[in-house]
Amino acid sequence: MASRLSESSDASSGAESVEYNHGVKRKPERYSFDDSSEEQSSKMPCLDPSDSYYNKDSQSEEDEQKEDNRDFETPNINSFYKNQFNLKSDEEADENRQSSYYRTSSLSEEDKDDVLEINNDSTKKSELNKTNVGTAKEKNDAASKAERMMMRMGYQKGKGLGKELQGRAEPVSASTQKGRRGLGLELKELKNAHIEFNPDEEVVEAQEEILWLDNPYKDSPSVEEVTEWENERKIGPCKKTIDGEITFCDEIVVKNIINSKSVFDRLDKNEMRDARTRSNPYETIRNSIFLNRAAVKMANIDKTCNFMFTQPDNLQSDDLLYFADVCAGPGGFSEYVLWRKKWRAKGFGFTLKNENDFKLHDFHAGPCETFHPYYGPKEDGNVYDPKNQVALKELIMKQTGDQGVHFMMADGGFSVEGQENIQEILSKQLYLCQCLVALMIVRTGGHFVTKLFDLFTPFSAGLVYIMHRCFDQVSIFKPNTSRPANSERYLICKGKRPDIDHIVDYLFRTNKSILKNKENDKNDILELVPVHKLTSENDFFEYLKDSNEQLGQKQIVGLKKIAAYTEDKSLSEIRQKTMREECLKHWGLPDDARTLPRRVSPSTKAQELLQKSVNVLDKSAVKDAIELTIANVKSTILVNEHDWFCMPCSSGKGITSNGQEDEAPTFYLGTGRYHVYRYKKGSWEQIGNSAIELPRDTLVYAEMVTELRKEGKSQTKTYGLHILDAFTLGAEKVSDKHITERLQLVRLFCKALWKPVQQSCYPVRVKELLAVSHHLDEKIRMETKSMKNGTKVLGYFPYKHSYENDDNNPYYYTPRSVIFFKATEEPWARHKSRTNQMYFFNKQNRQSLWEIPPTAAVPFAKTIANRIIWNWPSDKTFSMNDFINCIKQKYSR
Repeated sequence: MASRLSESSDASSGAESVEYNHGVKRKPERYSFDDSSEEQSSKMPCLDPSDSYYNKDSQSEEDEQKEDNRDFETPNINSFYKNQFNLKSDEEADENRQSSYYRTSSLSEEDKDDVLEINNDSTKKSELNKTNVGTAKEKNDAASKAERMMMRMGYQKGKGLGKELQGRAEPVSASTQKGRRGLGLELKELKNAHIEFNPDEEVVEAQEEILWLDNPYKDSPSVEEVTEWENERKIGPCKKTIDGEITFCDEIVVKNIINSKSVFDRLDKNEMRDARTRSNPYETIRNSIFLNRAAVKMANIDKTCNFMFTQPDNLQSDDLLYFADVCAGPGGFSEYVLWRKKWRAKGFGFTLKNENDFKLHDFHAGPCETFHPYYGPKEDGNVYDPKNQVALKELIMKQTGDQGVHFMMADGGFSVEGQENIQEILSKQLYLCQCLVALMIVRTGGHFVTKLFDLFTPFSAGLVYIMHRCFDQVSIFKPNTSRPANSERYLICKGKRPDIDHIVDYLFRTNKSILKNKENDKNDILELVPVHKLTSENDFFEYLKDSNEQLGQKQIVGLKKIAAYTEDKSLSEIRQKTMREECLKHWGLPDDARTLPRRVSPSTKAQELLQKSVNVLDKSAVKDAIELTIANVKSTILVNEHDWFCMPCSSGKGITSNGQEDEAPTFYLGTGRYHVYRYKKGSWEQIGNSAIELPRDTLVYAEMVTELRKEGKSQTKTYGLHILDAFTLGAEKVSDKHITERLQLVRLFCKALWKPVQQSCYPVRVKELLAVSHHLDEKIRMETKSMKNGTKVLGYFPYKHSYENDDNNPYYYTPRSVIFFKATEEPWARHKSRTNQMYFFNKQNRQSLWEIPPTAAVPFAKTIANRIIWNWPSDKTFSMNDFINCIKQKYSR
């Protein structure tokens, strides 16, 4: 029975009495106790926690408002006495307690004794007990004074509390509730989880082995064989369960997987995730320095496959690494590849737009500037759409010289909450389209990796078989970074074979049939290759069956472990820290936290990059260059014209006086994406309107060029950044290389930055580097063009690169100067042999070399500082014919 203590203050103070129930401040009741009054007994306080503690019928609105606004607190009773009554001794406390007002006007003497016994301290209680001795029968019938009081208030033993005896008859048992489970919910499946989980069945190692299945056939499947598959494949009602799929996996394993998953059907998701986090020995690896865990999965797979993705054998030293990332937003796979290869990798992304899109702004580890998202002609990124598939292929083939990408990654998936057991059935078209696109865009000898789930159905098995026949080797692999308890696994295909167009056509037709019959569950394609064909291929059949059973057992162990950790929250995987360290080291990843790139001022960044060469900034203006004239040509360039190279420029003499300062050659600094700065009049200014995109830590010498297309009234004008030379390219220092090597890297750099479809930013191009010779006039390709205002100008048409997608509408610009760079450092000199091959000759030691000696290269800073500008064709005193004649006269002697 709850103890109740009331305080009565002086009447003159106007303070109302206050009661404490279990230490909680409460308002006194407005009723009296009278056993003989049925009406009053209906207003008795209900001891059921669900009922109101006192009768509000007798309360005024004012009292109710006060009750609602009262703060509940749990004071210490002893401190309450001292604070409220200013008691200093036990005697004073006794005196105050005896003078307290209990509303006992209608209570019997025995009830008064009961109240006093319950509320007074142990000493008083002992004394009162002596004066309230009942018969032995009363003591046996009523176990306590509280129970006797309840019986007088209408309580009947064995029945519920309340006016209608509607309360529960049994007291609430002690709660065994865990986490956010409902009160009283018991999951019988979890009770023996700690017994069912056997730690010895779990394998935890940083190094993993991958098992490859070799393709025994010399050639790809013939047209006749593929036609036979198509004619014999099974079509019927769409399957709704996975239970009966036991051809490619042992029946017991399939049942155990389903049963192990069903344990968590009624479990709160947060509770399950907490147990999963505590139980997975690889959980704390997480995303490392990348935007998500997918990036670390790709690093895991790449290392296990001996880096065949980021370091393929068929990659030429002077080419980019081309890759595609399909159904892979937000782009973790791509961020890893770009981190590993920097700007030397060119990526093509294809994924659903909007909420599933690539998050390029979160690519902190790698340069997103060389990654190009594409969404197809409908701009939706739907990989099921045949038109999107064809458009993606055309785009990639154009950018790669009809070769295709070196490898493709696919990581598609969607929520199957509540349908986890049939995830494979729901994902069959996604499986199909990811493999189809890979066969369309991966080059011969290239590789492919895609995420799959269960592989129990004939449809999935047939698709894996087709990929097995189209590549040299395949493997079904579950990396450490894939959580043990899920059904996720990866199909890795190595070495794509040629002559598979008819297989692509077959899968293409299959996808169109699935789309056509999307709403017709009775005409579902259940097979891609007849089952009897799959089971007759012994090596393939045994490989797939063993893989399903081994991964199934691993999943069962993982599910049992989560169940054990769910039931016992004190369990924690102690190997997480060790496995994180070992795995990251094994994969070659830094054991660091993900951080935002450091932002510094452009002047600070330029000083960090240039260091001792920072003074070259003072030589960037056009006026600082040496002007070429007929008077100094022989003492400069014609000393040895083979040591010099030149470039036609759209800027020239007087450009700073006609309001075209922004187009003059100067330094451009990239600090990531659209944060690009131009050095102008001794300071750095940011280029607005997101006009140019450059990777972080890029410093180049370039000019902004007005690019013209067509002529007359149809003439259009755009802008482009043309690079003349480079100090660093995406944090890669190239300044000490020979200018021909620097420009070769710049060409590759611009190729990586090129956006194949119309973009809001300006294109970044490399200037054409021309050797100085008496054929210079032939190399500078000029045509007369009509401007919109009718005037005639000479237009220079630069060399067209294969990756540029404007062949039918080439650009040109009006040259205003030719800039010369000396490329060979003393005492070396560049000469032409009798067979017209260039070689290097050392004038001091008489040494001759075909290759460029490292000491023969004029570094970037010196090249820029000693540049020479010829204001051609506006210079009427020194024409192109004059220049060519000077060279010819030199050799005619």
